[in-house]
Amino acid sequence: MNIKLINHIFLLALTGFLVGSCSKDFLDKEPLDQRVESNFYQTQEDAQEALIAVYDALGWNTVVGFHPLPMFADIASDDSYAGGASRNDAPNIIEVDQQNIRTTNGEVLGLWRKYYIGIYRANLYLEKIQGIDADQDFIDRTVAEAKFIRAYYYLDLLRIFENVPLLTETLKSPSDYSQNQSTPEQIYNQIATDLVEAIPNLPEVIPATENGRVSKWAAKALLARAYLYVHGVYNANPAGGGKTIDQATALAELEDVIANSGHSLLANFAANFSKTGEFSSESVFEISYSDARPWYDWGYIQGGEGNIAVQMQGPRVDDPGLEAYERGWSFAPVTQSLYDAFEAGDVRRDATILSEDEFVGGLTIGYQHTGFFTKKYTTTKEYKPAEGQQELNWGNNYRVIRFSDVLLMAAELGSPNAQAYLDQVRTRAGLGSVSASLENIHRERRVELALEGHRYWDLIRQGLGVAESAISVSGVIGPGYQGDAQEFDVTFKPLKKGLFPIPQAEVDISNGVYIQNAGY
Repeated sequence: MNIKLINHIFLLALTGFLVGSCSKDFLDKEPLDQRVESNFYQTQEDAQEALIAVYDALGWNTVVGFHPLPMFADIASDDSYAGGASRNDAPNIIEVDQQNIRTTNGEVLGLWRKYYIGIYRANLYLEKIQGIDADQDFIDRTVAEAKFIRAYYYLDLLRIFENVPLLTETLKSPSDYSQNQSTPEQIYNQIATDLVEAIPNLPEVIPATENGRVSKWAAKALLARAYLYVHGVYNANPAGGGKTIDQATALAELEDVIANSGHSLLANFAANFSKTGEFSSESVFEISYSDARPWYDWGYIQGGEGNIAVQMQGPRVDDPGLEAYERGWSFAPVTQSLYDAFEAGDVRRDATILSEDEFVGGLTIGYQHTGFFTKKYTTTKEYKPAEGQQELNWGNNYRVIRFSDVLLMAAELGSPNAQAYLDQVRTRAGLGSVSASLENIHRERRVELALEGHRYWDLIRQGLGVAESAISVSGVIGPGYQGDAQEFDVTFKPLKKGLFPIPQAEVDISNGVYIQNAGY
């Protein structure tokens, strides 16, 4: 990886530790100047600022280009197309949709760099915290937070690239810069290790003044999510922290969340994606965005706290004054396949998908127009930024783990309460009971968690044949589609295993150490 870039970013972090994009309370700190490594990492206050930097990269979507991973995952799946203004608007994003990604794709490089910058910060924090004059409870908790975040970053790296270097400490000299790619087993065992070690020292309750920080329940749920992916893709059980995470262990963690966390489903499904639904009883973990610090700099978008995915996915309304939405860029238009996946009477469909029929002032038609857009993360005026460059300051939080996901994961893992858990989710949606079969649970996951970035990974872990059958489409045009049929054709290539390519820039600077993923 490009260690010089990471070191440069760290120097920037030392001079400001960046505005936290993980909480509007705990993590909103004024930038500090005149800070260098020689006079930093001295006090508990210094450590808290450093912790903010560790959290900060969670919300980055623009390290190179525009690459919000939940949106990218939806585009790679059968739930969204690439979209945008035209065929020439964002070819790197169209490549993701077409399952034909070049090794020089800039947005994919941006994802790689985002995660390794975040891992560098987590590793640095874990090295420095033990030498700081701080309360032991503070040290224990914040070490656990850094380990959770490192595990979160590595799970994404495993799913996106698979063959990545495992770094659990900062690199100390140029001789360390060429790191070998690790095996998937090494990566997923480290994920398990970090989460198992983090769980005992994370709090069960997060005060409102600390919203955005990690709880014990979030770590348990993420461990189960990691297990489901690893077992599905590798037919293996991750091990770490003195534990083997098998089906029974993962289920036990989820049952603990369900029984003891205090999390529950909101009565109104749509409320999950409103301002009032932020950090609700249903939100097990979410990444916070904000317009509290107005941002204008298009050259360094991640320096602000806004969620660029919202601007990207919003409809191109012609007259925002007539609509409930501001003008967006129309990326990730929703497929007819997803619209049709909702049963009659399912209240989630209208809370998930925004139809062009809902606009009174007209739309500018973009590329791969289907007539459908996401309603979960869009340019609703409820979130219209008060100040700053509007496109850069959307404050819509991203719900990483919702309680409904926990219920469905537990049902999938064979809980004795599987039927009751599935029924809870469906009853809230206005639907009757169906048997808690794997097929029905997977179908429920698609519509319950639609356009939240989970569908692609769910397909991959069910098997490449399942993914190919769902994602590959040819000659299919929905009633609202505009454009040639071939513009909507997609061919999933099992040889690539659903992975993205290792960025060529990283292969080039690895001095022959990195081997490109199959099919690229």
